[in-house]
Amino acid sequence: MTGTSSDGAATLSSACAVCVGEKRKRNQYGDSCNDRNHGPVSNNRRGSNDNGDTERGEESVQIQPKISESVGPKFNDFGKLREEVNFAVGQTWALYDTTGMPRLYAQIRKVSAPCFGLRITYLEPDPNGEKELQWFEEDLPVSVGMFRLGENKSTQDRSIFSHVIHCSERSNTLCFSVTCRFINTCHFSVSPRKDETWALFKNWDIKWSSEPDSHRKFEYEFVEILSDYADEAGVYVAYLHKAKGFASVFFRMGTGYEGIFRILPHSLYRFSHRVPSFKLTGIEGKGVPKDAYELDQAALPESIEEIIVPSNSESDLKSKRQAIYFARKGKVFQIGQIWSFCGLYQEFPLYYGRIQKITFTQVHEQKAVYKLHVSPLKATRFPLDVIEYEDKKMPVGCGTFYARKALEIISPDDVSQQIVPQISMDGNEYTILPKIGEVWVIYRFWSEYREFDKVGLCSYDIVEILDDTLDYKVQLLERHHGPDEYEDEDEDEDDKLLSRLLRKKKKFFIEVTEYKHNEIDGSEPIFTITKSERLRFSHKVPAFRVTKQIYGGEIKDLIEVESKALPDHMS
Repeated sequence: MTGTSSDGAATLSSACAVCVGEKRKRNQYGDSCNDRNHGPVSNNRRGSNDNGDTERGEESVQIQPKISESVGPKFNDFGKLREEVNFAVGQTWALYDTTGMPRLYAQIRKVSAPCFGLRITYLEPDPNGEKELQWFEEDLPVSVGMFRLGENKSTQDRSIFSHVIHCSERSNTLCFSVTCRFINTCHFSVSPRKDETWALFKNWDIKWSSEPDSHRKFEYEFVEILSDYADEAGVYVAYLHKAKGFASVFFRMGTGYEGIFRILPHSLYRFSHRVPSFKLTGIEGKGVPKDAYELDQAALPESIEEIIVPSNSESDLKSKRQAIYFARKGKVFQIGQIWSFCGLYQEFPLYYGRIQKITFTQVHEQKAVYKLHVSPLKATRFPLDVIEYEDKKMPVGCGTFYARKALEIISPDDVSQQIVPQISMDGNEYTILPKIGEVWVIYRFWSEYREFDKVGLCSYDIVEILDDTLDYKVQLLERHHGPDEYEDEDEDEDDKLLSRLLRKKKKFFIEVTEYKHNEIDGSEPIFTITKSERLRFSHKVPAFRVTKQIYGGEIKDLIEVESKALPDHMS
């Protein structure tokens, strides 16, 4: 797709540049290398002094995406993604580059109102590998991997923005100093995430950097992301094909593993850019494939090969997976699901199991009694850098697991929550690791010499995962005792009993502002758990954010946790 611009010769990404080889200088001399001597204009580079403090005013010339001219029915308005109300401080957005594709990134630092305006800081690619560095230095597009803070800019033009992206901080230092200025050690990571849709460079080769001018007219393939990117395993994807007769509907063809492949970490630069999309149900219109995607035409090239949707395409087939299930207490149990449950240790859910069979007995008109037949999950061999328990009976909360052949029969009352693991392509292994936004119970004083017989005597903390990229950055939580924790003397006995039952089932937590309990980690309420010590995570707990009124009528965001999954001193 070719971008268009107004009369000026400058473009969005060409207002400043970074000298070729500057990354090499930073590697040799550290981050003291500044950008006083800019080199040729660059498509990838926004220029910086490593503080994000380089100034640039509002530009009069911007790149506007050229919308693909494909005709046919449309079902979603992608323009709503870019309305003024959707911009907020702290977000990272993708912006259109000189080719009109959303490959540039910028963080929102300020949003002005009522006259809309933005203060942004660009993210500049900061590759580590030699081949990736050569790719970057030849000004070939980079939209994944590591990034660093670039220059600042003010703008009122929303048309240069495409969509919000998930960007992980790859630094153990804070991004702001007391002066609210960016610190030069901040690095960020962008990688494909499950259920996103991306464009790939067709016939890609990292050696394009040896003859870059022969490879600047890009062709694309489109894929659905089937798994979150992992540093060692890479990412699994499936080809998407444009459906004939629609403006921008893409669907998968084939059955089973057909069209699915893996992109390894050393081939990450094969990803051109993310394409915003909405998943379709198949009922939007006649002939719409089930589970297809509608892609944003502003992020597509002008010409894309189309194919007729086959009548027997996988998207039109009904699922053949066994659909034996039942619902109880707001939980839906189905064959094939993974659940955490209470096993040998009955106090809280330290084990995982895959439902293989559901049975029930019912006598006359009495209520049916259901039983879950589960295959317990057993941890596979740990990576060499992970510290293991000496006591092999100790339950393992995170890692890679396989389902044992022997079945255990448990009651639905024994389970805590459904787990959605990353499943290997052969379907035999399940990876369960802490993810951003999840709430986990951790051992306060962790050691590889901990013994199973003393699990109930351990001290625990509860944390929210803030970052899971390199290591785990966590926020310590503490119990919130609100006015609803105490009984109202004017309530009748039935109301008091109901209140007690509700208090027993649900507990509320807030972020800790000062950590006083663990001298090993210091007094900071936010700290890091290295991946080598990931067994410090005991188990995940069901939790979600709620807004409640507390003392004095103040409205506060709290984290609501099911107390059944908590150690006694927390519940």
